[in-house]
Amino acid sequence: MVRGPAGAWAVLGPLLWGCGLALLQGGMLYPQESRSRERKELNGLWSFRADFSDNRRQGFEQQWYRKPLRESGPTLDMPVPSSFNDISQDGRLRSFIGWVWYEREAILPQRWTQDLGTRVVLRISSAHYYAIVWVNGVHVTEHEGGHLPFEADISKLVQTGPLSSCRITIAINNTLSPHTLPPGTILYKTDTSKYPKGYFVQNTNFDFFNYAGLHRPVLLYTTPTAYIDDITVTTDVDQDTGLVNYQIFVQGSDHFQLEVHLLDEEGRVVAKGTGGQGQLQVPSAHLWWPYLMHERPAYLYSLEVKLTAQTSAGPLSDFYTLPVGIRTVAVTERQFLINGKPFYFHGVNKHEDADIRGKGFDWSLLVKDFNLLRWLGANAFRTSHYPYAEEPELQQRVSAAPPRGDGGDGPQGQEPPGRCDVVRGQ
Repeated sequence: MVRGPAGAWAVLGPLLWGCGLALLQGGMLYPQESRSRERKELNGLWSFRADFSDNRRQGFEQQWYRKPLRESGPTLDMPVPSSFNDISQDGRLRSFIGWVWYEREAILPQRWTQDLGTRVVLRISSAHYYAIVWVNGVHVTEHEGGHLPFEADISKLVQTGPLSSCRITIAINNTLSPHTLPPGTILYKTDTSKYPKGYFVQNTNFDFFNYAGLHRPVLLYTTPTAYIDDITVTTDVDQDTGLVNYQIFVQGSDHFQLEVHLLDEEGRVVAKGTGGQGQLQVPSAHLWWPYLMHERPAYLYSLEVKLTAQTSAGPLSDFYTLPVGIRTVAVTERQFLINGKPFYFHGVNKHEDADIRGKGFDWSLLVKDFNLLRWLGANAFRTSHYPYAEEPELQQRVSAAPPRGDGGDGPQGQEPPGRCDVVRGQ
């Protein structure tokens, strides 16, 4: 139960359901460094201010996004990624409902701001629950939903003028309603003999605390202006031959060539192809197996994609590598099958929730959790309530990968959160 002024809901309501704003995102491949791509992490300390005004609209009325946040009034140092609720000694923040404001200034490499063949993208991996984003005081995007990434192309804002930095401002509102995920309800207390005018409580319909803030990494990354936008992969098995079906989407050019190479874990090319879609055949393929089902679990190939495109600025190249596990997944009336063999789920429930940092992403906690799972002999964990962090390094290096997505029943590259994750080993 959370308390606050009525204005908190009034501010969010028109944004979510009055205008029905829905900003389309592209393929949104996970940002990675390659010969053509760079990334700059913006994790660390951000300036932070909660809008404690009665109607929660002071930040918008005074346009806090148009100037450095410290000029609007007192600010706090706020770690990102982290929930804001338990960081300060101000008890009002623990159960705050309404708008909070984050700000960070980023210094950009000169090549990002001067090379017009470079595309600069701001990616926010999680902002709970509704977020509005400005760069140098200019509105760039909005997003509803606290556990999915979103991004904005900010090239035009950072490649004009003499500035080598950009000021990123993010306003977040954590008000929940029956229409949000997770849901909540607002209950107004109208007995003025017991409660001040406009007093309400936020009731939640779930079994965890409504932590809020920038919960996952914020970063800038680059691609060429003609770039690989999305890669979809499905796999199948024909006797001992692995089949890797791929489809590649390109943005920024209609005149391009695509080269595809599939490498094994030793770096040897085992199959190759050309064009935007096709099938790679891998003789004597190493299959992807969950933890405890094979002496070499979670074998991953690398799908390397090279784009060569013609643009008005001249030829451009882009490179992207996607980890691929060859496997099949099937469900019968009585069994769950991986590579044709019965799989028995043995594991625990899991939440993204910890002391102090709340739902903030933390590698130490994550690796510890998976070490505990292996120690228990677990081969799965149950996800619930919300999409979990997608960090692919976890799948590649530590211990987890979703059971669906590359077994012929769904795509790789943008795997949706499943009801259960199958644990893999190193």
